[in-house]
Amino acid sequence: MQLSMESGISKYSLGSFLKYAAMLCNNKVFRNVEVGCRLGQTVMKVLTKRFGSSSDQKAKLFFQYYALIAYYSEPFQHCRDMLREGFEAGMCSGDVRYSFLNALNQIRLGFLSGKNLQDLLKETEYYLSLMGNQKLNQTKALLLMFHETISLLISNSEYTAPTEATGSIIPPLQQCFHKTIQSFFLSRSERCNHFAEKIMQAAEGGRQNHIFIMFYYAINSFKVAEFVHTKKINAVPEQALATFKEAAKHSDDFQNKVELLEAELFNRDGERDKAKASYAASIASARSSELTHEEGLACEKAACHHKNIGETSEALEYFVKAQECYKKWGSRVKVNDIERQIALIQM
Repeated sequence: MQLSMESGISKYSLGSFLKYAAMLCNNKVFRNVEVGCRLGQTVMKVLTKRFGSSSDQKAKLFFQYYALIAYYSEPFQHCRDMLREGFEAGMCSGDVRYSFLNALNQIRLGFLSGKNLQDLLKETEYYLSLMGNQKLNQTKALLLMFHETISLLISNSEYTAPTEATGSIIPPLQQCFHKTIQSFFLSRSERCNHFAEKIMQAAEGGRQNHIFIMFYYAINSFKVAEFVHTKKINAVPEQALATFKEAAKHSDDFQNKVELLEAELFNRDGERDKAKASYAASIASARSSELTHEEGLACEKAACHHKNIGETSEALEYFVKAQECYKKWGSRVKVNDIERQIALIQM
């Protein structure tokens, strides 16, 4: 960056500026999301206006911006689509490494934005088939982990990987990310808490997943608090809420998370009317942002709230809505889970 400031900006300078922007968005010590996003947006404008969309740096810069920075300020779906464009740019320019890093993060943000799981599984298998004998063992291993997570959430049965193990060591925090997600949606609250805490406690590494895992960690903490009574667990939702309120200033895709955390806190504290209003707001916000899986989650939590206070008809209504969302998401696991909860109410 210093050389660029002294001697002028070249197409190779842009990556350094994006690295700095990513640090501002994800580093605990130097965190300044607003400045990081603004710098990232400026760099991408320079890429387009000065160097053109055909730049041989496009795949690298699209990965840096849309996988590590843009989701703080731009819709998750847009970031996902741009990562697909980054994959195609890399394939055209011969930048295979960054091409598949774009592909990997397209799957990651596709999952986190609630894209249909069957469609996402097909995309993952497509990318794995294209990798062939490319020497990208870690990227392939990470794609295989997404293949496992997506497959388990579609149908929680014995998992068989589509290809042989690559022999690459997967970073521990990446493993924790997948184990947290799997455990959350498979209703294994203690296991979810165990893996999520490892990510929350990490000083560095895996920071691009930190804010997403924080949401599931906080929502899961209400369940854990039912049998583990500690100040640490009880403080998790308020800490997460402060983070998401700040994040929601930059992107509407975090607003539903703010409202669901508020609803769960109101529910915990016995403020029924406020809880009902916040659940409804979270459902509406998730729907507006097209976060189908999180709309389903908010409906499910609203249903549980109504069930616990004896409002059976309202609970059934929300359970049915949750089931519809999970069906749209493509998770037979969650559809069946909601079916069991409906059956218990109707007994």
